[in-house]
Amino acid sequence: MIRKVILCMLIGLAFPAGALKAGGDSAALQELNELSDTVFQLTRQAQYEEAVQILHYFEDRLKAAEHGGAEDVMTGAQIRQVDLGYRDVLKSLESEGTEQKDKLKAAAQFRMLMDAIESDHDPLWGSLKKPIMNSFKALKADVQKDDSLTFQEEWNHFLSLYDTIYPSLMIDVSPKQLKSVSSHIEVVEDGGFQQMTESSKLERLTMLEKDLEDVFNQVEEDDADPSLLWVILTTGSIILSTLTYVGFRKYKAEGDRRRKRENDWPK
Repeated sequence: MIRKVILCMLIGLAFPAGALKAGGDSAALQELNELSDTVFQLTRQAQYEEAVQILHYFEDRLKAAEHGGAEDVMTGAQIRQVDLGYRDVLKSLESEGTEQKDKLKAAAQFRMLMDAIESDHDPLWGSLKKPIMNSFKALKADVQKDDSLTFQEEWNHFLSLYDTIYPSLMIDVSPKQLKSVSSHIEVVEDGGFQQMTESSKLERLTMLEKDLEDVFNQVEEDDADPSLLWVILTTGSIILSTLTYVGFRKYKAEGDRRRKRENDWPK
């Protein structure tokens, strides 16, 4: 009980009521972004109850922004992405059956999403260029050695990293680029990939590698929070299950539904 009282006092001091309106649009985004960072840091310290309380406060501040004219703070599409990310991390933190590494990944994913919305340049997701692009050197080596088991492990590692930044990419990268990347990923995911010739596999991986290189080249190198990068890399190296792709497909499906609604809306 004492911890809750202290936490509420700290919230009040760090994020005074009315800051969204008083500080303008940039202050609103900054506050929401800082709250997401607080959630991440508390999750990293395994203080899940406190992180959940901050998330509830985040929801209150987001609603305050919506009532005050959220379109001046975030677009409707961004608000839907934030709501989706918020629900995912809240569900993860509140679930006793969710492993710590998965809670960390959800918190990091949410943190990077909010940073992508607030930042005009140097987003946190850009800091994962090196580990993601380095995956292709190992993947191609596995193909040349015809080592399908090691290839699958390295591929799942790549998917885990890409899954972590995918919500952020939906904010900063064009749907056309994401669709191209997704199409290459789906080919590798298909069971027929392993039946391809070595040259065809390498060609497909090279196409995916080039598309991702183009995505990362849109942002400048960023000196990201080393603690965040460490968590993402650690989480990515631990998750060696094809289930990591589920999150990526979920966000892709949400993006496809959003774009369809926007295309169907009367002009």
